[in-house]
Amino acid sequence: MNAREIALKALVDIDTNETYINTALKEALSVGDLSSVDKGFVTELIYGVISNKIAIDFIISRYSKVKIKKMTPWVLNILRMGVFQLHFMDKVPPSAACNEAVKLANKYSHRAGSGFVNGVLRAVSRGKDDFEFPKMDDITEELSLEFSYPIWMTKALIKEYGEEKCRKLFEENNKPHGVFIRVNQLKTTEDGLIETLGKEGISCEKTEVKNCLKVVGKLNVENSAAYKDGLYSLQNISSQMAVEALDPNADELIVDMCAAPGGKSCAIAERMGNMGKVFSFDVFSHKVELIKKSAERLGIDIITPKVQDSREKIESLVEKADKVLADVPCSGLGVIHKKPDIKWKRKEEDILELCALQRDILETASSYVKKGGTLVYSTCTILPEENRIRIFEFLKNHSEYKKVSEQQILTTENGESGFYICKMIKE
Repeated sequence: MNAREIALKALVDIDTNETYINTALKEALSVGDLSSVDKGFVTELIYGVISNKIAIDFIISRYSKVKIKKMTPWVLNILRMGVFQLHFMDKVPPSAACNEAVKLANKYSHRAGSGFVNGVLRAVSRGKDDFEFPKMDDITEELSLEFSYPIWMTKALIKEYGEEKCRKLFEENNKPHGVFIRVNQLKTTEDGLIETLGKEGISCEKTEVKNCLKVVGKLNVENSAAYKDGLYSLQNISSQMAVEALDPNADELIVDMCAAPGGKSCAIAERMGNMGKVFSFDVFSHKVELIKKSAERLGIDIITPKVQDSREKIESLVEKADKVLADVPCSGLGVIHKKPDIKWKRKEEDILELCALQRDILETASSYVKKGGTLVYSTCTILPEENRIRIFEFLKNHSEYKKVSEQQILTTENGESGFYICKMIKE
């Protein structure tokens, strides 16, 4: 199979089986013996089609007499890939986009289907230089169409951030983002790791966050001896900022309420110099195993991973923790640039359920903090209901806590994931 056929199968899998994009992509890249160029093309096709689905379907509907809902998943996704190449990619010749789509239609549809695909894409190709998305009276509908965001999500983000900032946010989410790594200070230093990775052909630069490096170029941890030796971990800069706000120190007792796959727990332990105690909770046993494996690779032995519903209180921990991190489950709107299928999987009605879960976890987390201790609440979303409003309601009911700092990070601000971090002290 060539790259386009592999991408097509992944897109149909995502459409028909509701497979997560990361899972579908991982499976797609494992097919055959793809070159690095082909792997990049497959990735771009899958992410591009999912990211721009509303806009792509709008373009298809402009040139097709057949309604989208009447098309088979195979024909529809062949058209989506073709339109994406014609409208959103500069490096693919229009003739190649059309011809390769027809070949796929010949294999995955009937003769009439291949003729239909050919007719639609040829028409799209002829009209693409003059094509413009319509201007609308309703800015919510206009941005929703142009950047392929659900109406409810677009409306909520415009309400919180305004039209201009929302547009910039959507534009930023469509750009490639950097890869960040966390230096394992138990085994090396920033300068030491930069030198070691340089010998592996990997270039890195320092950031404003201590022990956080930005990778310049590509990084494949499977081929990195330094990664296997536990010298570093993959972790975005926003996540590292949450641990920095927690400010872990040696010999403290720290609780990580929602720890899997273990990135923040390990970052906490590293900052503690592997001295003290870290309790790491997750509700799923297979995810707790991931925490154990990460700690072993990094040479950490102060983490106690435990299968635990973080809504349920452990009485032996009440007022015993120096610091608690509540990095709670959320809608994930801050990581759409990495997981564009969030736009279609997340529903408006999910938010109330998530807010209730966040409230319960935060309530339990607050009970573990000793007097004078620190509580950090964080999410990878940018919705106010899950962030500043959640903290406002918590502080209203907990006068013993004082807010020390609060930060809402957007992808437009630091080139990485949207994140919310609030640090509180129990007086």
